[in-house]
Amino acid sequence: MAHEILDLEQARHSPHVARKRRARIRHILHTALEIAHEEGRDGLTLKHLAERLGVTTAALYRYFTSKDALVAELQRSVIAALARTTRDRADDADAFARRAGLSAIERELLGVSVSAFAFEAFSRTAPMEFGILSMDLSAPEFTLPDREAAQVFESAWSALSDLADRLREAERIGALVPGDASERAVALWASLQGVVQTRKLARSGPDRIDPTRIARSLVPSLLVGWGGDPAVVNRVVEMTHVQGFTERPETTFDFLETFDD
Repeated sequence: MAHEILDLEQARHSPHVARKRRARIRHILHTALEIAHEEGRDGLTLKHLAERLGVTTAALYRYFTSKDALVAELQRSVIAALARTTRDRADDADAFARRAGLSAIERELLGVSVSAFAFEAFSRTAPMEFGILSMDLSAPEFTLPDREAAQVFESAWSALSDLADRLREAERIGALVPGDASERAVALWASLQGVVQTRKLARSGPDRIDPTRIARSLVPSLLVGWGGDPAVVNRVVEMTHVQGFTERPETTFDFLETFDD
């Protein structure tokens, strides 16, 4: 991710100054994420963040002009962490598929399955980070100003484009019937988003609501609805879980350690 927020002047900085600025932004975001972990998003204010960093609130305005700008950049960091871990897990699945001698159709559908369940796994293993992201993307009201919301959308759309590319390739080789790959990527993401949002309800009725089990039914249903062979789809979904491809998600803290590399 480019992390261009408030970095318009960075192009005029020397490489050394630019690196220091990126490191400072990384430290600010890392600290902001710690506060959100400890106190929730409502506890994350510029005043509180400045106190934790040992600087004045005015000093933070050199990097973020408002809490909205800070939250937007945190959301973009969460998206970037999720996108990177999804790509890594899908690449692991591709390597496995080649070693195992899977057919091209099985290989592509396995990549789609892993990409989908990486999202579900992230919601379980990084619930606070997932909450920072989903609070605005899932809420019916607009909680961020247009400028910040547009930047978050572009990051989210870029991440969804990876899934769309996999769906498009699956269509090309005949694993799925023709359709709009971008719309399918959005539909798959939105459906899983709705499922994982039931996790709070599941705390009160775990015997009646199991978001992970529902997701494991939802993904193959969509893929079969888009023309996937039921036997192949069920096989690759089962393979996704048996091989544990999605159970090693990268956290946003991990990502922030390397976002400017």
